[in-house]
Amino acid sequence: METEIKLLKNFLLDLKQFSLKNESWAILVEGKRDKWALEKFGVQNVVELKGRNYHDVAEALADKYKYKGVVLLMDFDPEGETIFQKLSKILPGYGLKIDTSFRERLRETGITFVEKIPQKLMFFS
Repeated sequence: METEIKLLKNFLLDLKQFSLKNESWAILVEGKRDKWALEKFGVQNVVELKGRNYHDVAEALADKYKYKGVVLLMDFDPEGETIFQKLSKILPGYGLKIDTSFRERLRETGITFVEKIPQKLMFFS
């Protein structure tokens, strides 16, 4: 368990640094609790889907907000996996680069839901 906590802390530190150094990249999450969980640790440029149409979100990210790339951080439940797969196919069609490395690193921490990050850190700290 200590290893997972260390991995999670390093993940958050690296994601925060990435978000601060790469303002043209969005961190895309499923909902407001996911967004809050990341912003609590200083992660910037977090955008929530809020159940919106994937094409509308992609268009807004590319055209309205002028992002160049997107870090996909969907949950690891069946719904999150489906959203991840669909967005992985849709976003490049809008000229957006995709980063999945942070999602894979999050998987290694044992987290299933992005919104649970603060609870896991508080419980094991």
